[in-house]
Amino acid sequence: MMVQIRFVQWQLTPAEADVALFALKGCDVAEIAALRATAAGTVRAQLARIYAKAGVTSHTALLALFVEELIDTSLLRAARREGENDA
Repeated sequence: MMVQIRFVQWQLTPAEADVALFALKGCDVAEIAALRATAAGTVRAQLARIYAKAGVTSHTALLALFVEELIDTSLLRAARREGENDA
């Protein structure tokens, strides 16, 4: 769900969203191209647009955005549960 929300916020096209999802799942350019039956150059161009829209410069940075949100969210939930148990 968090992924789809970010994709909408970044205004990714449906094709860009597919490519971004495959990238987040760990697929490289060649794998994404094969899965989408498109040229590797097309995937590279789509990834460049995705990175620009997300405000990052690499696959690693894109993945880090989501990891950071998961970590921050889990820490917040844990803190809330502790506060409820202490009350």
